[in-house]
Amino acid sequence: MAASPPLRHVAMLPFMAKGHAMPLLHLARLLLGRRLASAVTFFTTPRNAPFIRAGLTGAAVIELPFPSEDAPQCTEELPSSTHLVDFVSAMTVLGPAFADALAAVEPRPDLLIHDGFIVWAKDIADELGMPRIVTLGIGSFSSYVCGAVMTHKPQALVSSPTEPFPVHGLPDLRITIADLGPPFDDPEPAGPHWDFVCESCSSMYSSRGIIANSFSELESVYIDMWNREFDIKMWSIGPLCLAASEPAVQTKDDRDISDWLDSRLAMNRPVLYVAFGSQAELSRAQLEEIAVGLDHSGVDFLWVVRSKWFDTKDRFNNRFGNRGKVVEGFINQLGVLGHKSIKGFFTHCGWNSVLESIAMGVPILAFPMAAEQKLNAKFVVDVIRMGLRVWPKEDADKEGGGLVVSGDVQVLARELIFGEEGRRAAARASELSVSSRKTMEVGGSSFENLAKMVQEVSESETHANGE
Repeated sequence: MAASPPLRHVAMLPFMAKGHAMPLLHLARLLLGRRLASAVTFFTTPRNAPFIRAGLTGAAVIELPFPSEDAPQCTEELPSSTHLVDFVSAMTVLGPAFADALAAVEPRPDLLIHDGFIVWAKDIADELGMPRIVTLGIGSFSSYVCGAVMTHKPQALVSSPTEPFPVHGLPDLRITIADLGPPFDDPEPAGPHWDFVCESCSSMYSSRGIIANSFSELESVYIDMWNREFDIKMWSIGPLCLAASEPAVQTKDDRDISDWLDSRLAMNRPVLYVAFGSQAELSRAQLEEIAVGLDHSGVDFLWVVRSKWFDTKDRFNNRFGNRGKVVEGFINQLGVLGHKSIKGFFTHCGWNSVLESIAMGVPILAFPMAAEQKLNAKFVVDVIRMGLRVWPKEDADKEGGGLVVSGDVQVLARELIFGEEGRRAAARASELSVSSRKTMEVGGSSFENLAKMVQEVSESETHANGE
């Protein structure tokens, strides 16, 4: 008779954003597929529930009633990313419904895995005596650098945003204030954003550990430094995207994209994939600079755009002829990156996108915009050396200032796809792709770490229950 899984039931509470939910969907698939858990239940808002259900068969989904039908239920519904902290705060209204649903679900979950943004999950789990693990949507490099900067405040010793300074424990690394997003760029931060960071850290440090969607062969230095310097264990169990399944239903857009990429492959025309995530905000002026640069580059490209970037119905339709394909909406990005015609990724450097690019062996042209993306870009370009960086013009008072300009997009797109620097980045991406796949296979570091994490939680639960 087969032994029962270490965990009977895992509850998952993702933050209400597709980029935060997807890694948890992949993790749930791993837990169920490897018989590390008997059941998984997701808790989410009604308008997020269809995405969760479509992403994973075999898991239950409980909808948490939302007090206002008109209020945003996910980050994609926010008018601007400047509302993120307010949205995070507004999500606290779900606390009572989540507490009731979690207490009522059967069998009682052995473990709650929740997003680090959802700080109020701590008190609810504590009241139920339920162990928690927190998942972070960023890599170990960014996590460690932000933690070290918060603790040691090296940015207080420099006189300009571009003056390099060292990071505690990493003698070979130099960063600048410009590499840090708020509130970490301020040595004495204050305000709602900083208050939220502090609350998130407090919730995180009182949990059983942190899930890092990463792998030792990529970030061992920073994972080890974190586990030495900070009093909460970081478990590297990724890249979780390698646990993704093929979409159950291929949409018309998916087929159209696949056919177009197939045609490029048949003509031996390499393609640059261009996508800046679901939250990026681009001015019409910036969109035009990118469009002109791509058009003049001579590189074939697939560009995913968002409706909120445009005031009119003009989505660059037919502007680029058959050399540039523009699509709108949420697509199967991993499937695109895995297509043999794709030879580069022009990206905002969100961590999911970076990991997917690594997993598929695709070099990066980095255009960071918000959050920890500048640190991710530095990691990609200067640390693991699998990409190039496009920079905005520094003088915001002059024409084109503050924007990534078309000439740079043109030159760097060509260099990534056809140039010597691009070939070196592609070779490095290929090496890391092999490592990423090995780490998720039987005996790999991430494969073993997930089993150890589950075992540690289940054993602590057994001891707590006196079994």
